[in-house]
Amino acid sequence: MRIPTGLAWLMVVMTLATASLLRQYNAGTPESPYVPPIVGSLLFAAIFVLLLVTARERQRGAVPGPGLRLGTITPLLLMLLVEKWLSLYAYGWFFSLFPSRGGSILLDDARYRAFAGIALIGVCLLVAAFSVPTARKVMRRARPARFLRAAGGTGAVILATYFSLYVLASLRGARFELSWPEPSEWLIWALVGQALLAFGEEAYYRGLLMGELERLAPRLRLSTPPARRWFALLATSLLFGVEHILLQPPWTSTIRQLLFTVCLGVLFGLIVMISANLHFSAGIHAWINWLLLGAAPHFVGSDGQPALPPGAYIAVMLVFAFFVAYVLRRRRAHYTSSVAPVSAVR
Repeated sequence: MRIPTGLAWLMVVMTLATASLLRQYNAGTPESPYVPPIVGSLLFAAIFVLLLVTARERQRGAVPGPGLRLGTITPLLLMLLVEKWLSLYAYGWFFSLFPSRGGSILLDDARYRAFAGIALIGVCLLVAAFSVPTARKVMRRARPARFLRAAGGTGAVILATYFSLYVLASLRGARFELSWPEPSEWLIWALVGQALLAFGEEAYYRGLLMGELERLAPRLRLSTPPARRWFALLATSLLFGVEHILLQPPWTSTIRQLLFTVCLGVLFGLIVMISANLHFSAGIHAWINWLLLGAAPHFVGSDGQPALPPGAYIAVMLVFAFFVAYVLRRRRAHYTSSVAPVSAVR
């Protein structure tokens, strides 16, 4: 079945908008009173129909004609909706199988974030089957061989950030001390959980979704490479931003948080495009999460109060992150050029 390009655009945009709002407004999704919500919701019905369409399109194969095949956009639609369906209906139920040990709400939340990170990585492995070319691209960017360079690069960025801020403060006559978070069970769960969640989000947003949108872009008549990349980058960043804030008054604060999160999404995406290393973007993402949660060291003044806002750390860190991303890119290009002649001989 072939559809007009304009209709394909409409379906992609509407599904992106639906996915971005479902996490906050899922209570309004129609559900059947006769079966459990996980299979009785309109969201599950949409996924079921898309799976049938995908199976039919694969059975028929390529069909010539104007517009584009409906099966061309179903992988993206399924990636968006299946992740929302599982996170909304399955995460909470599965996590409830592991009862709380009577800790604080913060500890329970940190444990849930760790579980959500593992679950999101599992979801990425599941939905990657909808688009083999995109899955291969993500696996290249997330292969274990790139982890050590990413870990070293992330560590260098963090050290450079603290050192630069300390030197700048000293030049201005300020005296800072580095305050470390108190060791606790919550700290362990926060560090591990946010690292897992950051990697899961990078694999999903900057891996699968950005890769699939970039692959789909030529069929949506975005022919030039810059147009394809910016389309994929901006679409996933908007989705990332809306999903990470609460759309509620006061609207001034909400808009400010939205702009901050969308900009972070754009910067994470650029880091991935430059470095081709999801581990590195996940490391930067995790450290920012730790900083905002109070799980990372921070400078304090003589009164013991935080000397700098989180934005100061994040701004300086992103400058160094882009520098390291370009270094990783150059090293990858050098390695590729040195290996190519050997591969050609073989």
